Amino acid sequence: MERDRFIDALRVAAVLVVVAGHWTATSVVWEPGRLVGDSALSFVPKSHYATWLLQVMPLLFFVGGFANARSLARHDGHYLAFLKTRLERLLKPTIVFVAVWLAVGLIAEALPLQQPNLLDRGADIAALPFWFVGVYVVVVALAPFMHRLHVRWGWRAVAVMAVGALCIDVIVYPVGVEAIGFVNYAFVWLLPHQLGFFYADGSLRRLQPRLLWASAAAGLGSLIILTEVFEYPVSMIMVPGEDRWNSDPPSVALVGASILLISLALLARPAFLRRQRTSRWIDRLNRVPLSMYLWHVSAISIAVAILYPLGFPQHVIGSRGWWLWRPVWLLVLAASLFVLVTLTKRFEIHPSPDTVRPEESARLISASVFGVLLVAVALLGFGVTGFNRPLANTGEGLLGLTMNPLSNVVHLLLGVAVMTTIYRGRHSTIVTAAAGLSLLVLGAVGWAEGLDLIGGNRGLAILNLVLGAIGTVSAVIPVRTTRTLPIRNEGP
Repeated sequence: MERDRFIDALRVAAVLVVVAGHWTATSVVWEPGRLVGDSALSFVPKSHYATWLLQVMPLLFFVGGFANARSLARHDGHYLAFLKTRLERLLKPTIVFVAVWLAVGLIAEALPLQQPNLLDRGADIAALPFWFVGVYVVVVALAPFMHRLHVRWGWRAVAVMAVGALCIDVIVYPVGVEAIGFVNYAFVWLLPHQLGFFYADGSLRRLQPRLLWASAAAGLGSLIILTEVFEYPVSMIMVPGEDRWNSDPPSVALVGASILLISLALLARPAFLRRQRTSRWIDRLNRVPLSMYLWHVSAISIAVAILYPLGFPQHVIGSRGWWLWRPVWLLVLAASLFVLVTLTKRFEIHPSPDTVRPEESARLISASVFGVLLVAVALLGFGVTGFNRPLANTGEGLLGLTMNPLSNVVHLLLGVAVMTTIYRGRHSTIVTAAAGLSLLVLGAVGWAEGLDLIGGNRGLAILNLVLGAIGTVSAVIPVRTTRTLPIRNEGP
């Protein structure tokens, strides 16, 4: 199918905004024996309103919805072939990233390096972008089912997600049941992904500008009401030091921001299509968006290692001197990221649809879901723990689970092993059963206080038991061929 230039440009623009926004807001304090990072959002409250336009993650999920719809059409709705193509593109550069930073974390732990330990600190923050990759892996696995929902329900599916996000917020905040907040990771981030299906089938492209302006006004109005009347945080991005965020767990305010951003993007589409003189640069950057996203935090570590030993000025955040030195900071960061992407871009492949497709069965689809869950838990876990002190470090996240880099490695290796054997067509049942039983053993051992061999708490033990049960059941499901999902062939 013909590529959609607007979607390509939107993907690149969103990634560049994420990168530039993180770089601009980040300020590093280097003192004897101490190295910490601060966010300008904590010191410049007026900047919070800018996040209504700069929190562009909804645009990446929107682009993902379009891309997944196209990929489903190319694969004629064949679930396993679709999943292989999409995950291969996501996971190859991600696994390389994990391998590099785990090695750095081990070196930082083994060597008696002087404080502040740049390697240790770099390994600690390198995985901050992993939350998106972990969530998006699950979104990809759900895409065929969400597309079926799109075909059957249309706009009603979007309305259910918006209302669902609002209901979860009511339960979390006025009622006070915070544990259910994680459900909004589905409602809030699947909503812009679902809107991407409407762009793929042409519905959004046919909307009149007046309707787009009305939807943008509705999105903006909802943000004003939520922040001014119902006291939601103004910032759509996490602000260190605040006791409540719109992004963790995601709140209904991000639904309003999604509608605002997608509406404005679609309003800009006709002007972009009339001028495509920069398409060469868009094409080049569109080959490495994941590499840029994964490594942009690592570029901060390199810039600190270069600039701060040379006496880079550490002005008060938001002061005149701080702003005057931002261009130098950004220039060194850009050069660092260019080197990192140049070294790693070979791993960011764009696979063509598979012509040889594995026979689909309930057992294989169930096993693939098990593999995806393992990979997602691993990536989200790294986002919490980082890569430093892999054998000792723990971090709390994922519904209060105490996790450890080693446990993340175990989940990742088991997940990749399950997915690999499914697509090679050999020993998938044996490997799935072995992975499930291994997690059951780890969960049982972890349940005994003080005996968990890979760190964590009883929450992690319960997670391992649940995942182990899923894997074990997946291995014994009777083989039964399933029909592919109905996908209509949507044109460009």
